[in-house]
Amino acid sequence: MDYKELSINERVNYLRKHEFDMTMEDFGQHIQMTKGAISYMEKGNRVVSERTIKIICAEFNVNEHWLRTGEGEIFIQPATFSFDEQIKKSNLSELEIAIMRGYMELDSEVRKAIVQKIESIIQQRSEIASTTDEDEIDAELERYRQELEAEKKVQTLSALQRRETS
Repeated sequence: MDYKELSINERVNYLRKHEFDMTMEDFGQHIQMTKGAISYMEKGNRVVSERTIKIICAEFNVNEHWLRTGEGEIFIQPATFSFDEQIKKSNLSELEIAIMRGYMELDSEVRKAIVQKIESIIQQRSEIASTTDEDEIDAELERYRQELEAEKKVQTLSALQRRETS
């Protein structure tokens, strides 16, 4: 597809429908616009503002040059992982940032040992949860069986008493 032949409005529509697979409402929530405003914009009845261009590019990592002209790659391909960018995106607290920085400063063998310990804890908890679930089910079944047996005894006694009184 030659994106240069599309207007910027059509490129916004293309992104929403084909790249993001979003409804106008969902897309609008991301770029702070109403469904109606997006509809007008995509149809070309409304100019795509500078603010909207900046928000789309920042929110979805879209190449601004592509959005404006249809030339180049649709998305910006980050060359490297940026911890600072992730901090901004994740809205981490100061404590969380300190923990992450401290973890990354550890020797690789220490990090490997930490990961193995966490995996071990997760596996143990999973096994405990599985066993606990089975035990709880067995206990519930036993209680239900006892209730049924008690009801059966009451019914039997009631039937015997009716026979005796008749």
